Amino acid sequence: MQGLLPSRAVVLALLALLGLVLAGTVAGCGDGGAGSPAAAGGSTTGARDGQVAVYFPTGDGEHIVRTPVPEPAGAGDPLEAALSALAAGPDRPDLAPALPAGTRVLSSSVSGGTARIDLSSRFAEAYPSGGSAAEIAALAPIVFTATDVEGVRDVLLTVDGAVPDVPTQFDLGAPLARDDFPPDLVAGTP
Repeated sequence: MQGLLPSRAVVLALLALLGLVLAGTVAGCGDGGAGSPAAAGGSTTGARDGQVAVYFPTGDGEHIVRTPVPEPAGAGDPLEAALSALAAGPDRPDLAPALPAGTRVLSSSVSGGTARIDLSSRFAEAYPSGGSAAEIAALAPIVFTATDVEGVRDVLLTVDGAVPDVPTQFDLGAPLARDDFPPDLVAGTP
């Protein structure tokens, strides 16, 4: 009968293996695990890993590029952090600023999947009149940056608390989503 019972070393080895399996299972339930948005190819900005994803236009304005950048110091929630990084501008010479110089993000909030982003009047003053490509380059970085934040599906832009009074092909009185822009707008990440 004694030959059928496992030795103490075997029991300890099995318990250690069970502990490793349980630790791996618990770790998979947190940020970055198999069920996380990042693993599923979704939004990662909400993960708060010290970086935020920001979309900047290419120098020619033809595309936007998803650019992970360090989270700004003192940033509050993930949307505020992403918008602060967007307002700071790119640190790469091949990318252009997403917001006109002097534009400030006055406030941001999320309700029911819609981010409401209020910009200073400088945004409307510098709004492009150069056609649809220039307009897409002005709006898409804001929409794509905000919708990369977990829980945000579309964006309602305001300027000084009101619908922007700018000549536009877009209905700025309604939320904008990624589907409002060309499907090939996002360039591959270098």
